[in-house]
Amino acid sequence: MKKVSNQNLEVVALPEDKNKINIFNRNVKYLKIKDVKRAYSKLIQDFCKGTISNEDAKTIAYLFSGYLQLVRDLEFDERLSTLERTMQ
Repeated sequence: MKKVSNQNLEVVALPEDKNKINIFNRNVKYLKIKDVKRAYSKLIQDFCKGTISNEDAKTIAYLFSGYLQLVRDLEFDERLSTLERTMQ
């Protein structure tokens, strides 16, 4: 068994909040479609710069995708309900 020397190891401090990624320019309580569009753009730029890891980018893109699907479904249901009421 080969013994590893501790002389070359560097201690790196983790950030206080390791899960925080700064995508939005302000505090957002409710995401609008334009907020997600801007955040997607910033996510792509930050990923290309190397300031966001591959895993973080995948996770955020997955969350945004699900959110946009939910918004689209809700808007479709609202439009359909409105059409049904006007047809009656």
